[in-house]
Amino acid sequence: MRSLMMAALSATAICGFAVAATPTLAQETVTGAPKGTAPATTEGYGPSSVIVCNEGGYCWHSTERYDYPSTADIVVHPYDWRWNEGDRFAWREHTGRGYWRGDDWEAF
Repeated sequence: MRSLMMAALSATAICGFAVAATPTLAQETVTGAPKGTAPATTEGYGPSSVIVCNEGGYCWHSTERYDYPSTADIVVHPYDWRWNEGDRFAWREHTGRGYWRGDDWEAF
């Protein structure tokens, strides 16, 4: 019984040391938020991502927050935004920095 108790205490001490020896920054997530507080992501998009929609109803994901030209006529939504049933939106993904103007992708 004594050796079982010593083994259990030793394991507890080793685990406690490993947690104490781990720097606080290493315990944080990649986003820098404390572990357990980072929002869930879908499809590889993170909390810095946004959903952008133009006046024609085309929406796309952007992994960066850009300052769009004032003439772009777009609306930037949080990355977890969803349109309501019956709204006239459609996904139209595109890579790179830019926005949809009608059916054309305008890079900037």
